Amino acid sequence: MQRVVVTGGSGFVGAGLVRRLLSMDWQVDLLLRPGFATWRVPARQEKLSTHVVDLTDASSVETLLHRLRPRYVFHLAAHGAYSWQTDAAAIAGTNLEATRTLALASLKVNVEAFVHTGSSLEYGRKRHAPSEDEPTEPEGAYAISKAAATAFCRDVARQSGVRIPTLRLYSVYGPWEEPRRLVPSLLLHGMAGKWPPLANPDTARDFIWVGDVIDALIIAATRPLADPGAIFNIGTGRQTRLAEIVDLVRGITDCEAEPHWQSMPDRDWDTDIWQAETRHAATELGWNAQTTLRTGLQQTIEWLRKDRDRLDFYRSSLDLSPASSG
Repeated sequence: MQRVVVTGGSGFVGAGLVRRLLSMDWQVDLLLRPGFATWRVPARQEKLSTHVVDLTDASSVETLLHRLRPRYVFHLAAHGAYSWQTDAAAIAGTNLEATRTLALASLKVNVEAFVHTGSSLEYGRKRHAPSEDEPTEPEGAYAISKAAATAFCRDVARQSGVRIPTLRLYSVYGPWEEPRRLVPSLLLHGMAGKWPPLANPDTARDFIWVGDVIDALIIAATRPLADPGAIFNIGTGRQTRLAEIVDLVRGITDCEAEPHWQSMPDRDWDTDIWQAETRHAATELGWNAQTTLRTGLQQTIEWLRKDRDRLDFYRSSLDLSPASSG
């Protein structure tokens, strides 16, 4: 039996990973912070166990992992990626201290792999697609803490020989994403025949389907690596301007309204160049993104429409009444 520990399973990517692992008949132990949000966590089932633990408490984490004895650990818990998460202590505690505590505890129970999720923001502002061996120039508490955690994981992996890869994720979207994020907001507003406030139409991102990210996470855990502390960029290798994704959503939702560009003020992190260099992931993991943005958007809207209660929850999060939505 494959037994795995997952942190961050009450979050966006973690929710999808947990469901994928359960569909593969793996035993999943989900480590959740006190006061976690419940809406993404799967209903009780035989091969899913949940454990509430403070990931910065080394003694509690070590005791729990000694009891569970997982083969792999997927560390997705993070804080500060959203604009409303600004507590510097929480950002450092979750992204750096919890990573340190969990990684060291994982070594003590002889896990085969500890998969750490990083962020493309670790690179800072680049005018090209950065490769994994380029120096990082992070800006802000979140990016700095993620870059520090990546450096720590890389060092521990090379000293111990245990696989501790870091996957630097680009702009992930798909089912279970936070309702206020760009993609669900665009889709839900488009269904209602209008647009949310929008930034500069030339703002660019590399949008990557969550299912493709989950593929990469599982491959990184189970595949032998020449470098146990390897870093991989996980994106499509193609950037999309805000104007382009709005056009795609317009076609999918039949929204006839005209967008009001720059009705949202420019943000510090907006840029017209943001894309992944994915050759290393292709070569070492045998992984490439498989899902086009159009297909991913279509699958996301189908997922939203599949469950009426879920759709109403997403609408209410954006103050979009069902009566005004298609």
